[in-house]
Amino acid sequence: MVRTAVIGTGTWGTGISVVLARAGADDIYLWGRREDKPHEIDSSRVHPNLPGCRLPDAIHVTNDSAGLAAADLVLWAVPTPFSAAMAAELAPALPPGVPVVSLAKGIEQRSLRTVTAILADHLGERPYGCISGPTHAEEVIQGLHTGVAAAGTRALLDLLVERIHQPTFRVYAVEDLLGVELCGALKNVIAVAAGICDGLELGDNTKATLVTRGLAEMRRLGRAMGARDATFAGLAGIGDLLTTCYSGHGRNRALGRAAATGKTAQQYMDEVGMVAEGAWTCRAAVALGHEHGVELPIASQVESVLWAGKPVATAISELVSRTAKEEEP
Repeated sequence: MVRTAVIGTGTWGTGISVVLARAGADDIYLWGRREDKPHEIDSSRVHPNLPGCRLPDAIHVTNDSAGLAAADLVLWAVPTPFSAAMAAELAPALPPGVPVVSLAKGIEQRSLRTVTAILADHLGERPYGCISGPTHAEEVIQGLHTGVAAAGTRALLDLLVERIHQPTFRVYAVEDLLGVELCGALKNVIAVAAGICDGLELGDNTKATLVTRGLAEMRRLGRAMGARDATFAGLAGIGDLLTTCYSGHGRNRALGRAAATGKTAQQYMDEVGMVAEGAWTCRAAVALGHEHGVELPIASQVESVLWAGKPVATAISELVSRTAKEEEP
């Protein structure tokens, strides 16, 4: 038996654990920090936010970090704002040299680091990778088909294919770790703006224009930071962007809809009890834009609405009144 550890008992941590079990993994260690939640999930065999799925027997849900020492692969499903503190806490428990793969989709607000950079600071030298793409847990646990982009060393990618690739969860290798992480993070910001469009019932044309220009905005920043253009045209980029901007499962789209009614980001997250990564990533994206000399008009307006109290109508007016220009992809 080989043990795969999944850190984080949220919906996606639970969802990827189900994927592992369906692929034949026989020892899945799903770890959560709180004492009550892991115990409740392990006892009931049902995640409270994924009521339609009974967890396979191969998944052991726990808050005991001692069992992490037996893992040969760690999947990191902790929201970005909490990753640094969690990594520092778990560093003594994780075996040295074992690869860690991020499933998070954000950029740290203060340091402007990607999640793998955060993990490397606290967990030391080891292989790091990430998985991103259209992966709403609500659909994944039903066994509906999807594909993901995975980035990392060749040996790590081979391990991921061996461990999770299957007909309903296809893994595509991408040699662009930075690009895959940036796609996963930045698409959440555009999804907030798409949710605002939906909340205000601005129509299909407006939303399609915003999503398309949002992709161009993501690509511009990625290009300036050294990511590959092609990554933004793949599953991690446009694939995940479309899902997040249009799906009823999307937390960031739902955050935008709430913002359209005047709610703050914190009010929305307090109500639903879950994290919407775009709430913080919009601030990090704008800061990265300033740092790299890249204009990010959509991200800037999302930040102003969520954190500076700018009226949604004013933000939209400022976006649509920008000077005419040539379209640049």
